[in-house]
Amino acid sequence: MAIRKIDFWGATSMVVANMVGTGVFTSLGFQLFDIHSGFSIIMIWLVGGILALLGAFCYAEVSSRLPEDGGEFYFLTKIYHPAIGYMAGFVSSTVGFAAPIAGASLALGAYVHGFYGAVNEKLLAVCVIIIISLIHIYSMKLGLLFQKISTLAKVLIILIFVSFGYYLSPVAISFAPTNAAWNEMFQGGTISPAFAISLVWVSFAYSGWNASSYIAGSIEKPEKNLSKSILLGTSIVIVMYVLLNSVFLLSTPMSELMGNKEIGLIAAKSLLGNSLGNVMGGIISLLLISTISSMIFTGPRVMKSMFSRIPKLNFLGKSAKDGTPRVAIIAQSILSLILMFTMNFESLIYYVAFTLSLFTLLTVFGLFVLRYKQGKPSGYKAWGYPLTPSIFLVMTSGVAYYFIKDKPIESVLGLSTSALGLMFYFLFARKQSNSIN
Repeated sequence: MAIRKIDFWGATSMVVANMVGTGVFTSLGFQLFDIHSGFSIIMIWLVGGILALLGAFCYAEVSSRLPEDGGEFYFLTKIYHPAIGYMAGFVSSTVGFAAPIAGASLALGAYVHGFYGAVNEKLLAVCVIIIISLIHIYSMKLGLLFQKISTLAKVLIILIFVSFGYYLSPVAISFAPTNAAWNEMFQGGTISPAFAISLVWVSFAYSGWNASSYIAGSIEKPEKNLSKSILLGTSIVIVMYVLLNSVFLLSTPMSELMGNKEIGLIAAKSLLGNSLGNVMGGIISLLLISTISSMIFTGPRVMKSMFSRIPKLNFLGKSAKDGTPRVAIIAQSILSLILMFTMNFESLIYYVAFTLSLFTLLTVFGLFVLRYKQGKPSGYKAWGYPLTPSIFLVMTSGVAYYFIKDKPIESVLGLSTSALGLMFYFLFARKQSNSIN
């Protein structure tokens, strides 16, 4: 049984830290290849935020009903069948957290290299993963304290940056709706492919809104704190994302942002000049430390939940007295380092966003299954049910459809990883599947 040591603010910090990371500081440069109006860009982030909030309403009910560590692994096992749960658990354990850790660490290295060229990007990324992993391996108490402080610092720095941006903004850009903007968003009465693909980037930036559900078994008073942490954390991030992207556009001409990963650094230089901009860029890069830390804390809890039930592999699920899954943290860090050296940044982002969306869809649909089997819950009830999960399923499925058409290689990789999870279940876990209660 998990040790419940994470309070409401600790759980909320996990949500905010998981969400605010690589995506918001890199996505805009790739969106601008096909979207060129301020209104359309802000609408992408608002639509992505609303989509995340709809998912958050649903996950808040599911995780409150099933308050144990493991996220989709535990949810889908209980709702559908252990085979589906182990597929989700395998994806989460291998790429769901390891790949974003690699991506965030690479982005941090790129930011630091941008203002101090002597730094080796990948070497710095490796050091960051190792050091933060050691902090969380040492003790849960230290890891939680580090997480809360780094997340609070992240929010304060973003608010300061946004304030400077609005005060100093040198670029005149309109965020008013125009015919050109609407044409970028819709074609023939449906969402345009460019807008849909941009939503893939945004969905990656918003991924993490369900972070506290992965550590549900470690949260104090989960019947109350789980839903509140998911909803409050997601709402905070929506506001920050819209403000940040409007500042990016106000600070720098679109032509200079297009195709670049270091959006925050470029914007800081435009606002403050090269010297102060480099300093602010360095500070922005430190925000990713909170993101990396939250995933290093959260991901191994999924691994622990899954592997502790498999006798041949239960060493990966062993915990220290305070509940810290030390072996799982080490294993996840090694996977992150492998992915860092084997995949390029853009493929890594697309691959993760698509793969995780498959099991998010199944979990949200699982809310209908739980309501059918068990009726309304006595605790938190998803706001707007059944409309909210229905809209989420339709919109997310539409984005996934456009993604498969536009990025077939990454789609195949995602589906292949899921298939490996099914093979893993039949090879190692089928006999133990009844142990999940």
